Amino acid sequence: MEAITSRWTRMIKLVLPVMAAGLSSIPVMAAERYSPDDLLSMNIEDLVNVKVTTLSKREETYMSTAGAVFVITNDDIRRSGVRSIPDALRLAPGLQVSQTNSNQFQIGIRGQTDFWTDLLLVMVDGRPVYNTTFSGVWWVAQNYPLEEIERIEVVRGPGGAIWGSNAVNGVINIITKNAGATQGLRVTAGTGTEETGFGNIRYGASIGKLDYRLYAMRETRDGGLSLNGITDAYDFRRMKQQGFRLDWQADATTNISLHGDAYQIHSGQLGYWMPNPTPLNFINLSNSDNGYSGKNLVLRMEKELTSNIAFKGQLFYDQYKVHTRIIREKKESFDGDFQLDFSDVLNQNISIGTNLRGIRSHFDSTPQFQMPSRSTSLASFFVNDELSLFDGKFRIIGGVKMEKNSYTKWESQPSIRAIASDDNWAIWASASKSVRTPNDLENGLVWNRKASGCWTSPVTRVACLVRQIGDGRAQTEKVKTYEIGARVRPTSKSLIEVTAFKTIYKGVLDTWQDRNLANPLIPQAIVPEYLTNVLNGKGDGIEANFRIEASEGLTFKGSYTYLHQNYVDYPVADGETIWTVRSNREQDPKSRFHAGVSWNPIKEIEFDANLYFNGPFRDNNVTGHHRLDVRVAYKPVEELEISFVGQDLMNLKHRENEDNSMQYSSLVQQRWYAQATYSYD
Repeated sequence: MEAITSRWTRMIKLVLPVMAAGLSSIPVMAAERYSPDDLLSMNIEDLVNVKVTTLSKREETYMSTAGAVFVITNDDIRRSGVRSIPDALRLAPGLQVSQTNSNQFQIGIRGQTDFWTDLLLVMVDGRPVYNTTFSGVWWVAQNYPLEEIERIEVVRGPGGAIWGSNAVNGVINIITKNAGATQGLRVTAGTGTEETGFGNIRYGASIGKLDYRLYAMRETRDGGLSLNGITDAYDFRRMKQQGFRLDWQADATTNISLHGDAYQIHSGQLGYWMPNPTPLNFINLSNSDNGYSGKNLVLRMEKELTSNIAFKGQLFYDQYKVHTRIIREKKESFDGDFQLDFSDVLNQNISIGTNLRGIRSHFDSTPQFQMPSRSTSLASFFVNDELSLFDGKFRIIGGVKMEKNSYTKWESQPSIRAIASDDNWAIWASASKSVRTPNDLENGLVWNRKASGCWTSPVTRVACLVRQIGDGRAQTEKVKTYEIGARVRPTSKSLIEVTAFKTIYKGVLDTWQDRNLANPLIPQAIVPEYLTNVLNGKGDGIEANFRIEASEGLTFKGSYTYLHQNYVDYPVADGETIWTVRSNREQDPKSRFHAGVSWNPIKEIEFDANLYFNGPFRDNNVTGHHRLDVRVAYKPVEELEISFVGQDLMNLKHRENEDNSMQYSSLVQQRWYAQATYSYD
């Protein structure tokens, strides 16, 4: 009983400062301009007509998109009972989501999923959050109150013709609600076995044509279990974040938004560390405390210049700091993105745009990890043309993006799509070329990664270290993708979608150890491990999903993904690249599925269950496993919702992924939590 009382006391101490900080500076005023209920329950009719923007960078209905697009709605997130954005992404087909430990996830689309996943573009309201240092995402730092997310648009397949490099295998765009849709006060608080305390508060109001929203959130997460299944792993997380959003309708043709966030994260990590490069027996397994912090500010403007010409512009500033035992970096990004849309020009919709970005990176090198501080830049422009025929029932969309960063020449990324559709069915096909351009690590890294043994002569073997080196030899990775898909509404209450794809990779980048005795580093007891293009590969698969409203208050949904990958070592063929071939082939499970049900037996009660399955992968070191999440919610009054959630109910503990070069994995535990949300308009 004392433990339960202590936990609730900690939760109250956690939430009260958040509430006090949020309420102390907010005038008591609220405008009923938008009804939040309009955004909570999205039926199939609403879904097929929802406006999505990520595939073409302009609004189009979900049913008419010529690509493998999936929308995770706010209601999907709420009813799934998840507590993080990565967990919400498990609802989408084609995504591999695995939790390495309590504070880090690995997420990819259509293969090559690991900590360094570099073929996926992730954005929040159109602001890229992938890290240009390693072309990946620090998922531990991607947080936002889930109640304020309007939807998550997931594009499976290339988006390079619109968004540029990194949008190779997919794009994830997390879209938050307009301030006008979040008027009034909302407070959420909860506690559980692993999510030991969490709370967030939002207040929104309006002044004339200006809508605003302020929020603050805090979370504490317990660590997982060590692989022995008994002791706790040192992988806890403590997070706090604050932010605001302003939306101003300046006039009938002009909308302006300004929003920003700031976060601070403290987490634990278990890993191998090499505090000193000499002597060579310097590897030790130990704990460390990591810090992540950042802030961003985004200004966006949309203006209708004439009846068929619209302007969109976005400026953002982003700063983050990472302080781990391996990497210590501060990065600042300044970005400008501008676009003109021409509508109904000889049955065509044409978009042209440009993007300019400047980046400053500062590294504090350690004996283990060295990177030069530097300033880099990125420039690009694109054109996209949509030709509409037969009263819009058949459309052809072609486009190309040209992009250059500080390490490459201009790279082209063309795409062509065709779709035949009406309100109840659509058939589409596409062919695209996309690229993943070299990053900072591949042009300056020196990382004393681990100890090993090497031959200094045909008969002499000595202790040595493996040094990972990015010396600029990495070239652009080029990818061709072919897709065909269909979506159909057999009835007005059902939706089925199927996509088949084939992807051809040329110049997959990975590591290669040069153990040739002629290499000048070998006599120094150093094995060089270069970041370079060592593989070619192919991937193909099928993705399917469905949604059925069986009756009022009862919905079934689910998805299935099959992925087959094959790689060959090229241009180097040796024992090291053979290992890399096997590693890449086993980075994702072949089969995954999700099946869910949402049921409202009576108006005041909601019941939700979601079953997930991941097949074995990582050369069967990660076994196949099921995950069952169950949620029960009760609304005693309209303003209050109380929910109880159980996650991973089929496993007391299990491993979702292997260790990686940045940290150890831990066992994910079965967990429970209770949550209460109070809203007052």
